[in-house]
Amino acid sequence: MGLRYQPLAACMNVTRASTKLVRGPSGLLETRSNDEPAYDHDELGRRLGLLVEGVATNLLRYSNAFDNALWEKDSGVTVTSSAIAAPDGSQSAMQLYLPGSAGGADGLYQNVGGLVASDTYSFAVWMRVVSGTADITLGGVDGASAHGFVLDENWQRVWISEPASGTTRYPKISTAISALPASVLIWNAQLEAGAAPTSDIISNGIPAARAADDVRLDPGDWFAQGRGTFVFDIHTARDWQGIWRIVQMYSMSLNDDHLDLGYDSAADQLRISLRKGGVPVVTQSLYGTLAKDSRHRIALAWDDDGVSVGLDGVVLSSPDGFAMPRNFTNIVLATFDGADKAMNGYVRNLAYWPEKLSNARLSELSTI
Repeated sequence: MGLRYQPLAACMNVTRASTKLVRGPSGLLETRSNDEPAYDHDELGRRLGLLVEGVATNLLRYSNAFDNALWEKDSGVTVTSSAIAAPDGSQSAMQLYLPGSAGGADGLYQNVGGLVASDTYSFAVWMRVVSGTADITLGGVDGASAHGFVLDENWQRVWISEPASGTTRYPKISTAISALPASVLIWNAQLEAGAAPTSDIISNGIPAARAADDVRLDPGDWFAQGRGTFVFDIHTARDWQGIWRIVQMYSMSLNDDHLDLGYDSAADQLRISLRKGGVPVVTQSLYGTLAKDSRHRIALAWDDDGVSVGLDGVVLSSPDGFAMPRNFTNIVLATFDGADKAMNGYVRNLAYWPEKLSNARLSELSTI
């Protein structure tokens, strides 16, 4: 049979109990409403794919109002309004003046309590200069480290991630590395749990949360029970911790019949799990070293006799000799049942065949 491309919008159901900010075709940040697919773009308006993320909370209060008293300022540091458009096209960007000094420690910061010591947190903020370039420093969530960045006249979201050394610390913007004065524009700072920042969450007085993306394919008449091939064109997150999912197919419960493909970052392996009648049939580790912030094609093929996975032109298969479940009613993309272990990356495209393709074909399809 021929290729059955499944445009995501044609058979996809997205639920999300909150709005979400992503870049639109204009290159500006735009709001996506509840349950609206969040297709992201780069600064030139080129589509990156469907952004699938887990629940996240911006722990900063007044994340965009840098003139609020909760943002503390060292001596000589000032924050004023700006007429230059922010990353969302509004006039909400602010101008930050850092006087520089011996050591360059003077800056802008906000105290944040309730952190879990030794857990990793990421701090991100949009920044640019009016003209020329400038060197700035993000001080780290524990107030000790210094990470330098060079800014130019384009908005960029600079970020760091570190383990917190205590339960109360402050993310800080300064010029500690260059110790030179700098006048920069800033927009929406974000502190959240995790190894890399997720999409922007704007807070206004209290920490603000964004709900998880629950992305499912409706297995209608296009889906052949008992056999098939998916090819997932994905772009992985900039960093990660723990386990995240690529796809899950199951009947009524993940504890019953299921076919599950995910990635374990601690073991650095793709893993596949197959259950039938609630009994594990296959639990197999496959490839290692799935690169971060990179595009991959992953082929998943199955029939009554086995399961095969292709990555970077290499195909690995499970032992033969079992009967594949034929009652999959749920197909979940890039999360664990829509609630946990999100990929926090992009699903760029999805192809489907209602048969198990040969290993030679899987090798071709899984090669970028």
